[in-house]
Amino acid sequence: MRKRVIITCLASLAFALGAMAQTRAVRVESPLVTEKDFVWYTEQKEAWRALTQKDPQNEEAWRNYYTAARYMGWYNQNDTTARQAIREMREAIPDTYTYNYCAYRASVLGHGLETDGDKYAEAALTMLPAEMQFFDYEDWVCYLAMKGHEERMAQMAKRYFDSGIFSETVLRYNYNELAGMDEGGIIIANGDMAVIPKWLIQEGMGAHRDKTVVCAPFLAVQEYREWLFKKLGIELPVWESGSYDDYEHRLLQTIIDHCGNRVYFSATTPPKLMEPWKEHLYNEGLTLKYSPKAYDNMAVKRRNVEQRYMLEYLLVSFRPDWTSGQRLSANYAVLLADLLPYYAKHDQKRYDWLMRLLVSGVTNTSFDEEEKQQYLNLLLNK
Repeated sequence: MRKRVIITCLASLAFALGAMAQTRAVRVESPLVTEKDFVWYTEQKEAWRALTQKDPQNEEAWRNYYTAARYMGWYNQNDTTARQAIREMREAIPDTYTYNYCAYRASVLGHGLETDGDKYAEAALTMLPAEMQFFDYEDWVCYLAMKGHEERMAQMAKRYFDSGIFSETVLRYNYNELAGMDEGGIIIANGDMAVIPKWLIQEGMGAHRDKTVVCAPFLAVQEYREWLFKKLGIELPVWESGSYDDYEHRLLQTIIDHCGNRVYFSATTPPKLMEPWKEHLYNEGLTLKYSPKAYDNMAVKRRNVEQRYMLEYLLVSFRPDWTSGQRLSANYAVLLADLLPYYAKHDQKRYDWLMRLLVSGVTNTSFDEEEKQQYLNLLLNK
């Protein structure tokens, strides 16, 4: 009997240890919020898939299963798990918000079972949940903007802003970009963290509504092109032949020709996009302004830093922020370091003030010490 009890206890212990070894299912966030590696996404894919098998009606489990599979594809483009997740979801919860949302996302990324994602998007938009995640807001704001549905996009952007889930650090950086522009300026940007927060500021705060935000990747969508050029009062160039890259250049050149020195590029814009106009782009701080004639852009840059940008938030970090927000905070050191020599020579008080802000913008991040030092070296001119 004693031997049987011991064996039974050992079996129970082994089972308990096996259960403990299983990966705990954790909500899968965007890499813009928190960065993870391939192994983490793979583990989460398995953990959430197990929950869908246990409870096939669990929409949260399906959402996270698909999202983890989607980000696995960032590391291995041949991975087909996301397609598998959509097929399984269609069988289990076809008439739900979660399925229609994920099916829309999958169609955009090429993971879908069909290519027409609009029907999934519009179906999902008729059954929006009371509370949504970062992904939902991002995708619906972008979808409505791409389709030229200005009023619907504005409503969604305000709802997103009012939700309070968007990174305050990212919003502050984008607010400063807008604040440094002239009235009626047009800013061309690329990327979620350079476009969407500006729309949130305009629709949520009602600030800087005189500026036009151009999302460069959306120029590939006809509905967006038509909406944008109508808003700007410009005749839309016809795409008759040639590559899309050539046509995109024509679109941007048309905007520049019509709007001239009201055009800005976000400094976070990929250099390749700005290459054709680089000889006429002048750094004014966080933005690059187009001007056919040279001018004292450093004086404008100092004005922005001294009068228009709100930078004091860099001094204190009260809570962990999105990865993207931390990178933007550190980006001030990259973009504003060239003002330090001028202030060191002409205004020691201003030099001390700016140096303190830029150092804080780097040291308050969660970057490792080596990466922090790379940014700090820019300030020390190393």
